[in-house]
Amino acid sequence: MKDDGLVILYSESQTLDGCDRVMLDGDQVVIQGKPRNRADFPSVGVPDGETLNAVSVGAFLEAAKVLERRTSQQ
Repeated sequence: MKDDGLVILYSESQTLDGCDRVMLDGDQVVIQGKPRNRADFPSVGVPDGETLNAVSVGAFLEAAKVLERRTSQQ
């Protein structure tokens, strides 16, 4: 599934506007998930303008499997 040039490696939704997605944009992994509060992770420095997002471990592992299959076919 593609969305604006992004390769969707995992999505909890069957639509292009679902949540908890892991996407590939060139050589960068893009995570769409639930926003987390910076106070939840006081030891993590987050630059201004950036946010923390969370997806389930299962979603991340499934995306990793898809990425591994894609890169081994190249």
